[in-house]
Parts: sequence; structure tokens; C-alpha cells
Amino acid sequence: MSVPRLAAALLLSLLSAAAPSQATPVVRARRSLLGGQHIDGRCPPRFRRCLAFTFDDGPEIRTTPRLLDMLDAHHVRATFFVVGHRIDGEQPHHRAQRGLLREIVRRGHLLGNHTYHHVVLGNLRPSQIAFEIDRTGDIVERTTGRRPELMRAPFGLLTAPRSLGAVAARNLTPAYWMIDTHDWEVTSAEAVQDRFRRELLEHPYGGVVLMHDTRPWSVRAFPLIMQVVARRNAELVARGEAPFAILNLDQFVTPRGTEALRGAPLNLRRPNARRGAARR
Repeated sequence: MSVPRLAAALLLSLLSAAAPSQATPVVRARRSLLGGQHIDGRCPPRFRRCLAFTFDDGPEIRTTPRLLDMLDAHHVRATFFVVGHRIDGEQPHHRAQRGLLREIVRRGHLLGNHTYHHVVLGNLRPSQIAFEIDRTGDIVERTTGRRPELMRAPFGLLTAPRSLGAVAARNLTPAYWMIDTHDWEVTSAEAVQDRFRRELLEHPYGGVVLMHDTRPWSVRAFPLIMQVVARRNAELVARGEAPFAILNLDQFVTPRGTEALRGAPLNLRRPNARRGAARR
């Protein structure tokens, strides 16, 4: 059994206790994400093709507001996995970024926990893991009135029993991805668009999309990515096939006991390869 699948199976044991017809349909968030669930990144069986956009490492006052406007313009609801140190403090940028959390929620998006320092949880002691998750959850709850129910481990690495156990003990839903835009290793919107196009060819039924709202080229790439989706949907509809529905992560959950977990995404990177790019 592969490490991601073994991790998913271990997490499950710890926790257990029709395609729309529009060219680019949007399904709103509406369900709880607590209770021993799991998001492996693949399109749910009830949708033929779908996409869910997620943005890690923010919020960032210089880039996230523009992204929020773009998401509104395209009628897309996304999920933001936030890093605690960006919103913890009394410097102007800390206060502004806490304000961004409230704005993200006000506009109908979801928030997730991405730890405090953006570190590999498996390298930490249990008390450090607890701080990384709880401190970020506390700040988000104090700021927005809602505690994050979603958890994305930095670099997608959630394999060590102590970090799996910490997530399970808090009843959080871990979220992986299927389509990696690699926006952390390029420097232009066009490059991000091209990476998305190639990933979509490799994953023709879509899935959870990984991006970062801390990079200006990623924000500029979002409308270009939506052009790719619109063109692809037009081709699919012309052939009489189901287009991509635009979902949010609450539609991707796998409740415990309903089906076997399918493991982490196929495109995990080595932690050290991404650490410098994934943090500011």
C-alpha cells in the first residue's frame, strides 16, 4: 500500500470512530464539514466532471482582495486555507489581513486551517502540532466567529501517526487536491494557465485545484484559467458530453463509512522542494 493510501486508511480508522446542464454551473456551499469526513481531491461520483478552486498560504492584503473580486465576477465560491502567522499580531498588515478573513466569509467562501508557520507537521512534537493547528483555529474563530472545519497540511503531507491523530482528535476534515497549477514555481499568469491546461488534460474529470492567493501572477491567472474551462466546456457540450461544474469543497466530502478513502493526490512534492516557494 502506498504511503498516501496508508495515511488515508489510518486517518479513517482514527476518525471513525447527475451532471448539471449549464456550460459552467456553480454549486454553493451548504453542508457541515465536520464529523470524520475526507476530501481526496477527485470529483464526486454524482458529478461527471467538476472543479473546486482552493487557495493556500494567505490571506495577503496585496493580492487577495483582487482575487475576491475576480471570483465574484465569475460567480465562483472557493476555499482559502489560511496560515496563522499572517493574521496574528497588531501590525497594520495583520489587522488588514484579519479583515480579509471576514470579507472572505462575507462573500460566501470557505476557510480552512493551513497551520500557523507552514511547516511539515510530521517533523514536530505533539505539543508543537497542537499549537500549529489550534492557534490558527483560535484566531480564525475569534476573527470570523467560525472555527475552520477543513484542514490542509502544508505540502499535503499528513502521514505521521501523531499529526494524523491530531487532525482526527479535532474532528477536522483533511483536504487534498488533484490539479496542481504549480503556481509556486513559476512567475507569470500565462505559465500558470498553461500548467492548469496540461493538468486538466491529465485529469479529464477534474477535481480540486491547488493555487496560492499570495502570488500576483496566480491572481492574474484566474480569469485565464476560467477561459480554459469555458472553452473546454463548449467543446464538451458540442459533443453532447457533461461540462465541468464549479463546486466548493463541501461537495467533495466523503462521509466515513460510505466508501473507501482513495488517498492523497498523485502529485505530492518533496517537502524541501516546495518549502521556500510556498512561504513568503
